[in-house]
Amino acid sequence: MIRISSKFISFFGVTPDEQYFDEKATEVRYLGQLFSDEVVHDPALMGLTLQERAKVSVGAISYDQLLRDLDIDTSYNTLTQVDMMFAVSVGAIGVLAAHYTNAKSEALEEFFKDIHSKYKLPTGPSPTDYRAGAGHRYVYGHDLNIFQKLPAGHTYNGADVGGQTLYSLVLEQMKVLFPDAGFIGGHVKAILHLLTHYLSDLPTKDGLPLPFSSLFTVWEENLANASGFSARNPLMEALGREYGTINMADISTYATIKIILKGHNLIAFRNKAATNDEQSLHLAQMSTIAYGSAVIMQMLMLLGGIGGRTGKLNYLIACPFVWSSGKIVLISNRQNREIIRDYEKSIAMLDDQSVTFDEWVKSQCV
Repeated sequence: MIRISSKFISFFGVTPDEQYFDEKATEVRYLGQLFSDEVVHDPALMGLTLQERAKVSVGAISYDQLLRDLDIDTSYNTLTQVDMMFAVSVGAIGVLAAHYTNAKSEALEEFFKDIHSKYKLPTGPSPTDYRAGAGHRYVYGHDLNIFQKLPAGHTYNGADVGGQTLYSLVLEQMKVLFPDAGFIGGHVKAILHLLTHYLSDLPTKDGLPLPFSSLFTVWEENLANASGFSARNPLMEALGREYGTINMADISTYATIKIILKGHNLIAFRNKAATNDEQSLHLAQMSTIAYGSAVIMQMLMLLGGIGGRTGKLNYLIACPFVWSSGKIVLISNRQNREIIRDYEKSIAMLDDQSVTFDEWVKSQCV
């Protein structure tokens, strides 16, 4: 209970860091006035510490008060505990968005299928589904590798389609469906066919496999199959749906977190004196916490067997988590180099006898 109370007090009260800077502000004010002869050196105070002498001579000075007295803008937002809690909450909202999207998956699938029907033949499947059966998306046509080729000799409904790329097969269908589309129009229709087909697959349980995972597909002749071939993807077999796919819920999580954090960042730094690096660092820190929290929540749901389809590895937030973490390192290193240069300028100012103490203090804070 004592431990909980101490954490509560440290969160809402004065933290050790705040107390430290308040003490240093008092010392700076005392030394500045001593330097300018506003305060007379009192030999009776020699037995006290610098902090004690400062409090006796100028009273307790807060860090914020010192900055205000020096006309220094204190509006810049640092990452606070409230910000951290907000970022975790945003991650949770992202997971809820994924759960809601999964709950509406059938309606979304039908919506995109209706759009896709305008760009496919009224009979027969799309070339993306020339490999049918369970797990067919894992081996061919669904991983954005539109130039993946079917093996030579591969047949579909008796027609030899071997050696052709997915895109060329789709383009042939579009020429039949839209004979007057022309050269550019045919390619536009082919792209729309693929795009709408992928959109209709995204809301489903299997979603889409990881981009270019079909590079690991292994084709084997099998005369027992109508196509003359059997196929398997060892990578996707190892990863499975939980670790090797992307679905609409993943996109909704990423979009929700991205939009909320971007809006929060714009509001937090509105009319604030902050550099682009400072604003970008704040956003990267918030993003790392939010994306990381969402990844952890979804993985816990997967390991705990709760949440249904929502429990999976979401690459669309795992990758931004890594990206944001890297941005923090890069921006921090750049800022550290600037601090070193400022140290050198600070030392040069201290060596300049014409610079007053207050001018030096102010120069370090602006």
